[in-house]
Amino acid sequence: MNPNSERQATAQADAPIECSAAEALALARRGAACLIDIRQPFELELKGTLPNALHVPFFLFKQHLGLSLDEEEQEILDADAPGELDKREFVGTIEQLEQRRDIPLLLVCNSGRRSLIAAHLLRGIGYPQAYSVQGGMHALLHEMA
Repeated sequence: MNPNSERQATAQADAPIECSAAEALALARRGAACLIDIRQPFELELKGTLPNALHVPFFLFKQHLGLSLDEEEQEILDADAPGELDKREFVGTIEQLEQRRDIPLLLVCNSGRRSLIAAHLLRGIGYPQAYSVQGGMHALLHEMA
């Protein structure tokens, strides 16, 4: 590995992976970032959707990457099994993400835990500007109030 590549890898590993709800909303409102809601469909029904956010359910995303789901994740996914239309929509959404590698991707779940995992996964597959919104939907709702 050459010294420049090594420095870049170290810099990426040290880069912050979370942003505050206030930062996320400010960036999204200016169109300077892409807000991605990774909650499951039943969570959207309970708490509502985020305006102008892409919806990519995390478990489906994780499964699409070939990663194994734990028993609880699989049970949730099975209970809300995606149909053919969901699968096509998911692929279309991923293709939209391909066009957004140069802008921050702000991932939101309910609390910020799944979005942190998702941000690490996206960075690992070539999205260096993937960030988890600290506090998730709870923090965003508080910030929007």
